[in-house]
Amino acid sequence: MLSRKRSTRQSGFSKTFPRLWHWAAGASLFAGGCALTQDLPDSPLAHAPITQIAGEKLQKVSFSEKAGGISQRLKLPINLDTVLRLAEEQNPQIAIAVEKLEESNGENALAAKSWLPAIYGGIAYYRHEGGIQNFNGDLIQSSTGALYPNLEIRTEIDLREATYKQVVAERNHWKSRGELARITTETCLEAATTYVDLLTARRGEAVARELEKYFVEQLERAEKMKQEQPEAAVLVEAVHAELSGRKQAILKLKQLGDHCSIKLTYLLGIDPETQLVPVEKAFVPIDLVELSIPTSDMVARSLAYGPGIAEIEGMLASVQTGLARLEGSNRFMPILQLNMAEGGFGAGAGDSLYWANRWDLGLAAKWNLTEWHTSREKRRIAEIKINQVQLTHKELKAKLTLGVQESRDSISGGREQTQLGTKQIHHAAETYRLNSLRLEENAPGTSMSDVLQSIRGLETAHTGYITSINVYNKAQIRLMMLLGPDNAIHKKGEDHDRKQHASPKSFNTPAAVVPVTQAGPALQP
Repeated sequence: MLSRKRSTRQSGFSKTFPRLWHWAAGASLFAGGCALTQDLPDSPLAHAPITQIAGEKLQKVSFSEKAGGISQRLKLPINLDTVLRLAEEQNPQIAIAVEKLEESNGENALAAKSWLPAIYGGIAYYRHEGGIQNFNGDLIQSSTGALYPNLEIRTEIDLREATYKQVVAERNHWKSRGELARITTETCLEAATTYVDLLTARRGEAVARELEKYFVEQLERAEKMKQEQPEAAVLVEAVHAELSGRKQAILKLKQLGDHCSIKLTYLLGIDPETQLVPVEKAFVPIDLVELSIPTSDMVARSLAYGPGIAEIEGMLASVQTGLARLEGSNRFMPILQLNMAEGGFGAGAGDSLYWANRWDLGLAAKWNLTEWHTSREKRRIAEIKINQVQLTHKELKAKLTLGVQESRDSISGGREQTQLGTKQIHHAAETYRLNSLRLEENAPGTSMSDVLQSIRGLETAHTGYITSINVYNKAQIRLMMLLGPDNAIHKKGEDHDRKQHASPKSFNTPAAVVPVTQAGPALQP
């Protein structure tokens, strides 16, 4: 190993770094002053409140409960309020959308700091052996080396590029918020309608089981008639056929209810093995929106506060503001470059190194002349994007208007259908009672076929009644969500701390019209 003779010059090196820190502070202030001209925030956009379906927090449901080391199936009492809250808080799709929104917030914060200079710290070693050309053009032999540990600052301040990054970040932020609002609304609506389907299936199953008892009674009566009149065997077979049809209907309804329950556990983000237990004692129509408000006012409310409106308007304002900023005075600003390095510099002939402090500074201002030739195309692209957002805004308003009108019409028609269904059940139950009584008294012209036909009529009446409630409740839920959060025209007396729905309140319906002694409690509307 070659021994090196090193000498050190103390003059100038004792003050190695102070100047660097002064310049670094000045460069930061200079860059910060330039950043202020474009109004770039140093923090991400405020996280606007997500379209809330329910404001109160609900403790997340555990996936299983164990007793004695054996996993027990969890029973979860639910109602419409619980379904909406759990769907918003635990649904995996909504959780993914929330994380994407947080990602856009981070990108927005990063774009706001794009003007910060790059600061490097390191060491460099240079070595040359052999021929080199001097300043006179002569070729000489040289053997030199240099060692340069330093702190370096490099920055390029391009206000147009920084503004463009900020505009893109803001647009992506609003896009993520809009996607979150869409997924939240669609998921909560799907969960609520699935819950209504679950109640419908369970109610239909209960009605079918009650009607099965009626056919069992007629089967016993037909078998007694067969003992006295052998020709009554055809009645026995007819009742058996009806019973088989009822059992098949019960199995289908049970399967439908189980399917709705499994789907609901997925939408609520809970264990599929969880047994959902509805707390509603009866399947009745619910009122969530005050229908005395004119349709035009509902449409105006939906167009102002409906799902997605705030997000699409925010995106439109962001794009328009960004275009104005890009077309302002910033387009004449040059690209500013600052390069500065300071550190100890050791250099010398051969293997010797003589040390001194070294400070280098470079400033440059330049303009991108190509942008003057492409500015028209870029502006056209920006205008097309604005037109796309405006058309999306227009389409969203049209969909909200259509949804409010359809829901309002479905609610009005569903209320009338429910009232007519109640009357139909009353008449069908009375027909069954009279035919059954006439058959017991052996009234002239009475047959068991009349009784069976009256039971089928009672089944048809209940099916129509349950279907009308299903349509009515779904329309109420949909209209409630279309009107947006903090709905001022929800039913009076609801909990206004809830953002988009209140606990269901059934409207006045006629009292039970099927006597318990004749029809059984399961057949009461």
